[in-house]
Amino acid sequence: MHKLRYPVLALSLLTLSLGSCKKDSAATPQPTATSSTQQLTTGSWRLDQIKQGGQVTGTGSSIKDQYSLTFRTDGTYTQKLLADGTTYPGTWMLMSNNTVLHLLDNKGTSNDYAVAALTATELRYTFTNKTGAVEERTFSAQP
Repeated sequence: MHKLRYPVLALSLLTLSLGSCKKDSAATPQPTATSSTQQLTTGSWRLDQIKQGGQVTGTGSSIKDQYSLTFRTDGTYTQKLLADGTTYPGTWMLMSNNTVLHLLDNKGTSNDYAVAALTATELRYTFTNKTGAVEERTFSAQP
């Protein structure tokens, strides 16, 4: 009986000591990366540059029909023509691991754009335009 008492006592003490340990719940929180959706839906995006075939074809207010885009978390967006303030609604979504921006405009036209950059200050995407040339549009974040 004495042989059994020491292992049981040792096991009991081990169990009590492990059971009394607890994790530190006040650990320093790790910063989280801002998701692409959060970056896209913060403020609006003004079209600042258009490139076609790698060559700049328009910048700033010299862009014919310059516009801004405002994306909302509910999957809708508004395109605003900067010349006269006309707005057009649409829907949007990021697809393919945030590499494709899918837009459905107010006329029901669907377009997919390859996201080349999406940061807190810049949105840049490319697509093949009506003439078959690769076009790149660069937008800057607006508060």
